[in-house]
Amino acid sequence: MKRNILLYALLLVCIICCTNAYSQEKNIIVNGRVLDKDTKQGVPGVSVILQSTNKGLTQTNGDGKFSVNVPIGATLLFKFLGYNTASAKITGQTNITVTISEDRKDLNDVIIVAYQNRPKETTAGSVTVLSGKDVSDVPVSNIETLLQGKVPGLNIQNNTGAPGFRGSVQLRGLSSLSISGSGNDSFLQPTSPLYIIDGVPLDADKAAEFGFQTQGPGVSPLSLIPQEDIENIQILKDAQATSMYGSRGAYGVIIITTKRGNSKVPRIKYVSNFFVNAPPKLRETLGGNSERQLKIQQIILNAENINQIRGISNTPFLADSLNAYYNNSTDWQDVFYQTTFNQSHNLALDGGDQKFNYKANMGYYAEKGVIKNTGYNRYNLNMNMEFKPNDKFRFFGFINGSVGKQNKGNGAGLLQSGVASNGQASTLLPPPSFYQASGGVLSALQTLNDNNSRNLRANIDARYEFIPGLAASSTLSYDYTSDTETTFTPAAANGSFAKLYDYNGRNFQLYNRNAITYAKTLGEKHNFFINTFNEIYKQGAQSSISRQERIPNDQLQGPVGFDGYYSRGGGVLSSYKNATIASFAGSLSYDYDKKYVAEFSYRLDGTSLSGLENPYSKNSSVGLRWNFNKENWLIDQKWLDYGSLRLTWGQNIVPTGNLQSIYGIYNLNGNYNNTQTIGINYDLIPNPALKPTTTSQYNIGFDIGFLNRFSIVVDSYFKKVDNLLFDRVLSNTTGFNKLSSNDLGIANYGTEVNLIVKAITSKDFDLSFSINGAYNRDVLLKLPEEYNGQYIRFDGSGYLQHNVFRVGRNTLSNYLRINQGVYKTDADVPVDPVTGKRYQTNNTFFYGGDPILKDVNGDYILDGRDYEITGNSQPLLTGGLSLTMRYKKWGLNVYASYTADRTILNNALADRIAIMRDPYALNAVVPLGDLNIWQKPGDVAKYPYPYDFSRYGNIQPLRADQTLWQESGTYLKINNLTLSYMFDKKMIQRFGLANLRIFASTNNLITFSKYSGPNPENVTALGRDISNGYPVPRTYNIGLNLELNTGN
Repeated sequence: MKRNILLYALLLVCIICCTNAYSQEKNIIVNGRVLDKDTKQGVPGVSVILQSTNKGLTQTNGDGKFSVNVPIGATLLFKFLGYNTASAKITGQTNITVTISEDRKDLNDVIIVAYQNRPKETTAGSVTVLSGKDVSDVPVSNIETLLQGKVPGLNIQNNTGAPGFRGSVQLRGLSSLSISGSGNDSFLQPTSPLYIIDGVPLDADKAAEFGFQTQGPGVSPLSLIPQEDIENIQILKDAQATSMYGSRGAYGVIIITTKRGNSKVPRIKYVSNFFVNAPPKLRETLGGNSERQLKIQQIILNAENINQIRGISNTPFLADSLNAYYNNSTDWQDVFYQTTFNQSHNLALDGGDQKFNYKANMGYYAEKGVIKNTGYNRYNLNMNMEFKPNDKFRFFGFINGSVGKQNKGNGAGLLQSGVASNGQASTLLPPPSFYQASGGVLSALQTLNDNNSRNLRANIDARYEFIPGLAASSTLSYDYTSDTETTFTPAAANGSFAKLYDYNGRNFQLYNRNAITYAKTLGEKHNFFINTFNEIYKQGAQSSISRQERIPNDQLQGPVGFDGYYSRGGGVLSSYKNATIASFAGSLSYDYDKKYVAEFSYRLDGTSLSGLENPYSKNSSVGLRWNFNKENWLIDQKWLDYGSLRLTWGQNIVPTGNLQSIYGIYNLNGNYNNTQTIGINYDLIPNPALKPTTTSQYNIGFDIGFLNRFSIVVDSYFKKVDNLLFDRVLSNTTGFNKLSSNDLGIANYGTEVNLIVKAITSKDFDLSFSINGAYNRDVLLKLPEEYNGQYIRFDGSGYLQHNVFRVGRNTLSNYLRINQGVYKTDADVPVDPVTGKRYQTNNTFFYGGDPILKDVNGDYILDGRDYEITGNSQPLLTGGLSLTMRYKKWGLNVYASYTADRTILNNALADRIAIMRDPYALNAVVPLGDLNIWQKPGDVAKYPYPYDFSRYGNIQPLRADQTLWQESGTYLKINNLTLSYMFDKKMIQRFGLANLRIFASTNNLITFSKYSGPNPENVTALGRDISNGYPVPRTYNIGLNLELNTGN
């Protein structure tokens, strides 16, 4: 009995203890909401984690709400990508509100290096990161446009307003001296950075393979990317960051990551823009009778004989003012230019969590050019998904389909020669009508151009971690593009016969990358990371054309004709490609407690594009980093957020030759003994010892952030580009004309600075601004020995604007006649004391009103020996500024860019004044009253007398090859301005919306410059302002962002 009582007592004690323990671990249901600190709106997709077990409990819904069952006394963690982690301790309350703030540093904390995510504090390379917000709200046909002024060292000049076209891009100065064309058609070979979209490399210059000024068929891949789909953009600038990308990364690397799904509740987002493009201020002209009277007066006042006076009577449009055909006042510029109304739409669906997420995006973009008969339309659809069931396995899949439809009219995008020449027609001519129009007008307005690019790109990426730290990954992608271009010129615009040009091209790239990575920590402080991978490219391309010079009529718009002689083209073009590229790369990174960092990398590219003695491109780099803020003597300094010093060296090897330059060109040359013979082409001698171009770069960097408000990044670099391809002219005794060699070298050195200031941060008001700048100077290092340190590239056009390469100077100097003003009177013209003759040219003496052109050799004759080196077509200083302000629900963003100390040849002004050289021609007359022009003896003027048509051909007072047109290209441009308003979430929920934001924005708003030409940016990479370029329009936009309420 006593034993039973004892057992019952023991049982009662256990029940009481268990009841007390249960009461201590009592669970309660907690409801809550997670809000964004800045917008005070709910944040969907936030992970709610129990701290004690590190177990995810749930995610917030579309309104930011959640409900969990947790023990009293537990601590909850709230995590979301791009935000600081927040915590809340549960002490018995059943309703809580948690605020999380955006962690702007997180955007920079993790970067992609050699296709791997790496903490920025353990990498030594120079990298700049932009978020998707930095390239939003301003509709553009090419995302590259919006990078201008936002990355120090990345020089983007938006020198064309043609829809769908790219401007010029350089990262850290010149990397090529290859110039094609002559005169205004002289252009520098593009050296664009390597673009990588979601881990897959692509060629941004694909559509410019026929030369920058003559855009080839197809559309640049960058014009097929909708800006609404971009998550972030990373720009890798120094060789340590780019060497693992091999030869394709020699000009820098730009990595674009598209958005992923991240919401437990599916989200539907819609972005729409309605924008107006307006042409800039065009050239003023005198219309109608004013034009006639000025031309007659010019002839009478400057005629040298009676026959020139009689020429008025022999010129119908001057003599017969009553003739209705010549009694007009036509604004020809209005015929070709227009203000356009355009639109873009983007619809996105995304959802999922950390284990599985998805996103689909559909977009449409339509823009008409400010030059009639030009424009660009884009259609795109892409989808991606990510599956990550656990920490060991990850799978990502992506598919994208894009169609770009571009209309170039009868131009080439950067150039619109037909519009420019016809826009200068006399205002006395009748305007186009149903009954009458000139061939030039018809060619510009009725040429049917249909330039299409259809792209399909798919890639999958898988990663598996075998043991902690050891993982293998593989990426496979396929990129297929179909390019077609059809240009039909009507008979009235082509000498009574219609003309057809048809292009059909296909190209593909099969890409595979396999990688093994290993991360290991020894003794808690010694961290190692090894990354090895191989890449294989299988590339192919084939294209053909057909060209019919004479078609019976405008109704048969196909390759049919009646004369075999005029049926030209066909077959496979020289752009045929069938190539395989294999690469192997490896890197080792070590850091001690994330304080001292050392990185080493090596990459080997196998290629047949270099000589037989250099079949492999070997790319190596070394990087060191010291995070001094982690030192014991600084770790407790609360004012210091972070600080580091970086030192790197690396090189990129780029094959620059081709099979023809290595092995020579062989032609079929007749028969011998009834057998076909093959002989070498004597234009180019083979050079099997050809070397690849080597780019070596040193970089030292300094990063610091302090007071949680200021951030400063400074980089100084020295970049040497050696073994550049150069065609050497050979003596005729060799039997060959030229030799492709590697005897050209240039260097760039400079400093980049980026300052970010968070001036004010509060509940209702935020203000931050940034300024960045890059100073770059280029120097020519070497030339072939036979040139004795100087090579002059003579311009074969009528402009005679030569370039000179001189060792020790800036590489792209101009070679021009030096203008020293205008002779005030005849007595000011110097006289040769030996012959007693005045200073002369072309057997014609100079007089008052003529330009003072320096007599370099002192022989009192102006000829081809009186040129000097002058100017620098490349800018010394580039950069940008930004201002971001928020007041409650209002937002304001301003972006600006600037370029300083650059020489521009103002050919647009030279051509404008030179219109006066022939008063008998049916050309427009422009007012010159705004220019300081010599009018009478004694005038101190800048510009010579332009009305002396009799002597114009010999004196050429407005010749383009003089420094009179050489001006400073310094400018400050307000690129974008955006004003936005975010609606209150409670108000819009009744309409079924989760978020609604409206905004107004502008692009190319205003430019401040002393430059006298139309636009100091609308020039070529060689610094030539061409009057037949495509003007950059000003854009005014109204848009909205909305998100449907799909939550509970």
